[in-house]
Amino acid sequence: MNNMNNNLQWWRGLADVLGHGLQHGATKLKRVHLSVADETFQMLDAIPVVRPVSRSVRACHHGISKLSYSSVSCAGRMVVELAVVSPSQRAAGSVDEETMNKS
Repeated sequence: MNNMNNNLQWWRGLADVLGHGLQHGATKLKRVHLSVADETFQMLDAIPVVRPVSRSVRACHHGISKLSYSSVSCAGRMVVELAVVSPSQRAAGSVDEETMNKS
């Protein structure tokens, strides 16, 4: 039974690492994506003919990008939350922090 508990703890630890990686990776990629896109939109903003359209496209692009990356980050946060507590512990409202993710 102890081996099964260690195996479960290993899987929880893996889910924790992957969830945090997904969460923080999405945040970093969002910053890079928006900064690269801003360079292009700044060039388009310098052209008076396309300025009004490029500003609208920029607002739509940034809104969709932020929503997409935030959704991925939220999914990572959910993986972390689900990995931390087993269903029986969730119902009881207690988590044994001493044994959680310690291998």
